[in-house]
Amino acid sequence: MPLLVFTERAQADLLEAWLYIAEDNLAAADRVLESLEQEAKVLLLQPLMGRARPELGSAVRSWPTSTPYVLFYEVDGTELTVLRVLHHARDIRLGSF
Repeated sequence: MPLLVFTERAQADLLEAWLYIAEDNLAAADRVLESLEQEAKVLLLQPLMGRARPELGSAVRSWPTSTPYVLFYEVDGTELTVLRVLHHARDIRLGSF
């Protein structure tokens, strides 16, 4: 099974999401981050479940989570790397990665 890695940008995305949600509800912010982490772990079991996103990079895939956030990731034989964690309504551009 690959190792799960979050890039610094993905970690910053998680912090930004938590801070935004926590302004209104700390418990909800914690639940969203926990859900995102759990869903990233599910991807370790079937890393090709996500949709290929060649317009963002040759190996980039995306997974819409049960939260309002989408995981963008790459996988190789040893690592599943979460590149970004972005709100589903955000305009995704190539330069975002």
